Amino acid sequence: MLRNMKISIKILLVIIVMALGSLLIVFGASYYFMNSMVDEFQQTNISLGLNSSEIAKASLLNQADDYLLKLIQKQAQAANEEFCAVNRTVTKAAEYTHSLYVNSGNFVGKEMPRPDETEQGVACQKYFLVKGVERTPEISEEVRILSNCEYMFAPSLKNNNTLDNIYLGTQSGISYRYSRSNLYNEDYDPRERGWYKAAMEKPDTLVWLPTYTDSYGNTCITAAMSYRDASGKRAGVVASDVLLTSMINDVMRLKIGETGSCFVLDSDMNFIAHPDMSKENFDTDIRNHFKNEDFINAVKSDSDGIIECVYENENSYIAFSRMKETGWIFCASIETKEVTAPAIQAKAESDELTEISQRGMQAKLFDINKLFMIYFAIVGIIVILISFAVSGTITRPIQRLASGVQEIGEGNFDKKIPVESGDEVGKLAGKFNEMQDNLKEYMENIRKVTAENERIGAELNVATQIQADMLPGIFPPYAERDDFILYASMDPAKEVGGDFYDFFFVDDDHIALVVADVSGKGVPAALFMVIAKTLIKNRTMMGGGPAAVLMDVNDQLCEGNKAELFVTVWLAIIEISTGKGIAANAGHEHPVLRRKDGLFELIEYRHSPAVATMEGIPFREHEFEIHKGDTLIQYSDGVTEATNADNELFGNERLLKALNKDPDADPKILLKNIRSEIDDFVGTAPQFDDITMLGFKYLGM
Repeated sequence: MLRNMKISIKILLVIIVMALGSLLIVFGASYYFMNSMVDEFQQTNISLGLNSSEIAKASLLNQADDYLLKLIQKQAQAANEEFCAVNRTVTKAAEYTHSLYVNSGNFVGKEMPRPDETEQGVACQKYFLVKGVERTPEISEEVRILSNCEYMFAPSLKNNNTLDNIYLGTQSGISYRYSRSNLYNEDYDPRERGWYKAAMEKPDTLVWLPTYTDSYGNTCITAAMSYRDASGKRAGVVASDVLLTSMINDVMRLKIGETGSCFVLDSDMNFIAHPDMSKENFDTDIRNHFKNEDFINAVKSDSDGIIECVYENENSYIAFSRMKETGWIFCASIETKEVTAPAIQAKAESDELTEISQRGMQAKLFDINKLFMIYFAIVGIIVILISFAVSGTITRPIQRLASGVQEIGEGNFDKKIPVESGDEVGKLAGKFNEMQDNLKEYMENIRKVTAENERIGAELNVATQIQADMLPGIFPPYAERDDFILYASMDPAKEVGGDFYDFFFVDDDHIALVVADVSGKGVPAALFMVIAKTLIKNRTMMGGGPAAVLMDVNDQLCEGNKAELFVTVWLAIIEISTGKGIAANAGHEHPVLRRKDGLFELIEYRHSPAVATMEGIPFREHEFEIHKGDTLIQYSDGVTEATNADNELFGNERLLKALNKDPDADPKILLKNIRSEIDDFVGTAPQFDDITMLGFKYLGM
């Protein structure tokens, strides 16, 4: 009988028997194990609820103890290492100074300036004699010996960022300092200072002075040590100031939970740093911050530890660690309730969840028992229906797949092949659908990219025109004047550039000439160029020399300069009636000058730093004079650094050669000659930098 049945019926019977038999076995086993798991779950929840709170609380407290102690020990160790480095530096400085006295014949020495004769911000040595001390031969000899301290003090200051300076005072009345500061007080006598007296009271021993606040509001500490002369007598004291601001800020920024904080005490239990120390009503007595003496006694009896006490009227854990070098105590606190809060909350949530879960399990078990038979009947019916549909699912999907593939091949990319199964035929249909989606997405992406490129190109064309319009473009610019000829040009390497030139009258008799180059290329450099050009012109019109103009513009550009762009600037102001001028060069190219009937020559002089590199820097300026028939050419580095295919630079020699081909020509012809020579030199190589040039020919009144 079974032998004569159709294959579809055989498959149908096999599916029904296996499916219903499997369902019976699964339902029976599930019912048994589900009842067992409910009982076990109830017992387990009861045990966990009783023990989890205490275990979690103990674990959190242990973790907090370990974390706080390690955290504060790490901070104390880091600070101690910095002070040890200062100790070694000052100690070696004192030993080195002593060796100079012992071996004074081995050192030549040199002249040293007074502090007010040095440049602010540049590290160098300087000295002065205390008021009332005469320059005797002995004093001069001692000054000669001390001038050799630079060989040891300079690298020590350079290699230790913690140090602010290294200085010394002698018994004879000499004040020597190696620092970046040039502050000078003629009434200053090192022998009357606390650091000098403290070191002299403990000869040959490094001493740390108490912390103090300098004139800038920075917290500082001084290390000092005496030294001896060749005869063994105490000759003076070497000292150095250490800025504590960075170290204190690092400690104060430590985040310890929501209620935690840090504070630092000196060896006498006085506050060095505290979160509320800047407040006017801050209580400086440490005993008023604790309920009893437990914390103070613990700190006095041990160098490292952690204690639970009442701090700021709250039960808290406080970890402390003492620095070996200075005896300071680094402390970190956190309220006890914050540490244990997660465990208490977890216990409450666990109890609530356990109760809810138990009620839910009982209800679910009852519902499952009722649904087992309903599910069994429904699944049986579904299995029978599915079995009848299986035979049709073997051939129909293949036919639909072939029809859909043919339609996609004819160009209908919106056609979707129905995926009706997860077998090989269904997977094949899914892959064809993915291919169709990818092809459609690819075509759409091509359209979007093309449109976006066209939009960007249009916007860059507008930006190029805007930038060109910002530069003076009408030549001759002052047609009514016959006392000079002026011409300029700027060719950006990209659609927009960072170079710019400018010229304008400050008053009726003074004209300002500007050529500048912003670091970088493209849109960021162009935006920075617009700001720099506007600031330079506005500040120049306010009056003052080029150095004062660049100093003010530098400070303004440094504000909010997160992109860290800078600009090299050549700024000159020329008096038309006399030909006298003043120029400032902030990192820009050297100008080229031709005297009447002569040849063009490069005018080299010392530069100042570029504008927007650092706030507060001074700029140099120099005076010059041009005569009737003289021609001045200024340019950006895109001229001399133009590169050909062999990676050769155009250079200054080719620039001078291009200018001297027709030296008596007007600026317009001269600039065109330069550009022609650059084009011939570069050839097919791409232009990597903006090319900017300005020419000024003085005809006189």
